[in-house]
Amino acid sequence: MPAWASGRRVRHGSGGTNWRNWAFILLLIGGLAIYALLPEPPFPLGGTPLTGPVERVADGDTLEIAGQRIRLLGLDAPEWNQTCRTAAGAEWPCGRDAARRLRNLAAGRTLNCSAEGHDRYGRLLATCRDGSVDVAEVMVGEGLAVATDAYAGAQAAARRARKGIWQGDFDTPAAWRQREAMGEAASGGNPSRFERFMAWLTGLFAS
Repeated sequence: MPAWASGRRVRHGSGGTNWRNWAFILLLIGGLAIYALLPEPPFPLGGTPLTGPVERVADGDTLEIAGQRIRLLGLDAPEWNQTCRTAAGAEWPCGRDAARRLRNLAAGRTLNCSAEGHDRYGRLLATCRDGSVDVAEVMVGEGLAVATDAYAGAQAAARRARKGIWQGDFDTPAAWRQREAMGEAASGGNPSRFERFMAWLTGLFAS
């Protein structure tokens, strides 16, 4: 006798529903991964400067305004994990101190950033000011970055006063990155959109 004729309830398996749920989750994760791999949309050059509060500081020369990553022009700050030497020869986290100083310097300010190009990572290359305060010049002047272009005077003053990185021995950020690429230094701190997505995804599953 069929089950329906005997009045017994027929149970349908839930395997199909579970499969569809997992398929949806995998498709969603795949879509987010594809989005994370897409290049950052380029900010138009030659137009209105990018203006706004700083949303995030990656390291001593990279910040984010209105979702746009900006690499400050004219300087090269120690990388996030880079260390330097004090006047007494002790090791100090110059990269983290540079990032902390830029974060404090930008706090509460509305920066006006004039774009001049993009680097190979898609970051906007710009000079950022709050009125007469050029944040890159301040970083160089306090010995928390080396000048690469326009801030030679500020660097000379910091070097004479033995401020920041000039107080002891240090590798230039470019030399440190080269050693990092050769596997002799710790990884640096300028995460791409994909790296930020993977960190978020790892944290999601860890929780």
